[in-house]
Amino acid sequence: MNKWLLGIAAALTVVILVISGILIYRNGIYDIEISVSKTGLRVGEDAEITAKAVGRYNGKTHELKPDIDGLYDNSRIGEYSITVKGSYKRAEKTETYTIKVFDDIAPQITLQTKEGHYTLPGLQYEEEGFTASDNYDGDLTDKVVRTETADKVTYTVTDSSGNKTEVTREIVYSDPVAPVITMMGEREVTQERKYPYHDAGATAFDNYDGDLTDRIVTEGEVDVTTIGDYTISYSVADSSGNIGTANRIIHIIERTKPIGEEEEAKGKVIYLTFDDGPSGYTQKLLDVLDKYNVKVTFFVCNNGLDSMIVEEAKRGHTIGVHGWTHDYKKLYTTKEGFYDSFYKMQDRIFELTGIRTNLLRFPGGSSNAVSRNYCKGIMTELTKDVTEKGIYFFDWNVLSGDSEAQPISTEQVYKNVINGITALKGKPAVVLQHDIKNFSVNAVEDIIKWGLANGYTFLPLDETSYGAHQRLNN
Repeated sequence: MNKWLLGIAAALTVVILVISGILIYRNGIYDIEISVSKTGLRVGEDAEITAKAVGRYNGKTHELKPDIDGLYDNSRIGEYSITVKGSYKRAEKTETYTIKVFDDIAPQITLQTKEGHYTLPGLQYEEEGFTASDNYDGDLTDKVVRTETADKVTYTVTDSSGNKTEVTREIVYSDPVAPVITMMGEREVTQERKYPYHDAGATAFDNYDGDLTDRIVTEGEVDVTTIGDYTISYSVADSSGNIGTANRIIHIIERTKPIGEEEEAKGKVIYLTFDDGPSGYTQKLLDVLDKYNVKVTFFVCNNGLDSMIVEEAKRGHTIGVHGWTHDYKKLYTTKEGFYDSFYKMQDRIFELTGIRTNLLRFPGGSSNAVSRNYCKGIMTELTKDVTEKGIYFFDWNVLSGDSEAQPISTEQVYKNVINGITALKGKPAVVLQHDIKNFSVNAVEDIIKWGLANGYTFLPLDETSYGAHQRLNN
């Protein structure tokens, strides 16, 4: 009996111990800990999430092999869920983790640059180009926000994760380009001695300032009386201090045809010349000249009859300068006053006819004494000066008498001209008439008839013609 009871008691003891162990196990005395290597991954990161599980019991640690369930894609931004289970015998523990795949890398902006690129002062910058790329979003060039201020350009771009990049370009303001001077006409000119030199001029254009023609500075002179090579230099500066230059070379050579004053004047030639016009009688004179195909020379003034100057040139006659004014005081008080009158009339003739004449008849002639009332010796200075400038002045050796204070008859004009020509005994005759006088114009047809009948040739003046220069009186 006692042995049986002892056996039952021993069995009960084992049962109690087993049940107690189970209860202790279930009550967590055996502890399982689970962990993962990380819960966040940078997108594109080449890494693997691992898990660890350990169990502790009675101060001892047991390493467990956990089970991982669930997927994550480290190439796509997002949140993924995985579960990790650790077990030991009949004990187990499960943990759920959220794995976040993120992008914390900002996009990159690349600025393109062009060699030698610059922006003209005051003008808007011309974009050289740029690109933007992101490790996750790829090409973001079209997402770039561009902001331009006075001295810089700011480029900003944000990717889909909110990462932002900003870069700045400093604008380089500069104007390194000099103006360009374009010469009108040839760069190298050859002309004969004592023919007037007409510089064709030049134009200037700048990439920033535009047309700078009116700022061209011209240096150099051409001595048309002396054989040699001469240089005309043109220069112009823009607002940035850049200077453009150009040169024209002029070769003055000997004449192939002598000037009238340089050899003995000879030949039965009549040069009809008419001063002070045009006038209301000029049209009638032109018609008479056409009738006999005779060409003459008109020394014109600023009379307001521009259309008649055009008509004179159109019909093949020579146009010379008499002056913008016939006021002796304005003409002969100073050389500047004379040249102001000459060049204004010369320019007007050019505007009307396209011909820049260098033929001149001094109002009153080179021998006039009235100039002494305003400036002593001015005619001596002017006759020398105009010759040096390549201007050809003409006096006369036959007077028609039509400029006298008291009008004379047409018949008397005719007689004065015929007698004057005859007295020259075959030398060229430079006849002075005025087409502002009707009675003088009326004598022209008979003068032509007489001349043709007596073997004379009628010619217009040019730079080679006999000048009929008179003795100076001032």
